[in-house]
Amino acid sequence: MNTNNSPVETHYTTGNLFETILQVLERSGVDKDHVTRADLAAVDEFHVRGQEVSRELAYAAALQHTKVLDVGCGLGGACRMLADEFGCDVTGIDLTQEYIRTAIQLSQLTGLQHRTHFVYGSATQLPFDDNSFDVVWTQHVQMNIENKSALYAEIKRVMAANGNFVYYDVLSNDHAPVHFPVPWASDASLSFLITSQELQQFLHNAGLRPITIKDETESGIRFFKKLFNRIEEKGLPPAGAHLLMGDNAADKLKNFYGNLTEGTIKLESGIFFKE
Repeated sequence: MNTNNSPVETHYTTGNLFETILQVLERSGVDKDHVTRADLAAVDEFHVRGQEVSRELAYAAALQHTKVLDVGCGLGGACRMLADEFGCDVTGIDLTQEYIRTAIQLSQLTGLQHRTHFVYGSATQLPFDDNSFDVVWTQHVQMNIENKSALYAEIKRVMAANGNFVYYDVLSNDHAPVHFPVPWASDASLSFLITSQELQQFLHNAGLRPITIKDETESGIRFFKKLFNRIEEKGLPPAGAHLLMGDNAADKLKNFYGNLTEGTIKLESGIFFKE
């Protein structure tokens, strides 16, 4: 699919990402022929609380042996977790071609290529048939998407009858000004934050109804505190999320934390069903 090198893709593209991750792992003493998901844990889930929150959501949504679509899958870490620990067949789609290339190769490295599949494409024009997936899953993605109506209409379209939508998102509190840069945007031109109330309205309009909604903000703040303490004591982990954020990774993380603690933004998860 031709996405015309959108500004969002440009923001997330670092170049040679897979090769960089592999080199970092090798320098850390990891055998490239025996790479495990644990070796990748610090880098392959590009959202607050990483694998920990993904696992919590999977248990909450009872994802066992289901067919899942991860919209905005990044490097595919959540896809591999769902395949490996929950027996799911998982397809990931992302607008950043470099992420998809890396996701495919990381799944091959970890032996999960047969249960994870990755597609380069747009969340607002999903290249899948109607009713194709039992569950649609998305984490920290909609902040970059201006056309929310198209996003959630597409999510509902590809979801099977009685299917579930699982999200974990960054949301605005009353559209207060955000301190930039942050991991999802260097400035306001790439950031399309909405409030929780607005999100619920978009989901309602799309024909999705709530099962659970949970405020994840305090857990996110605790995560950042631990992260910064660990960085101060031991430095950045060799294969960490900073590899995806460029030279100003520290500023992006500090601003994310500052926006959370000031109440400018919040973290929220939810499980909805297709009406």
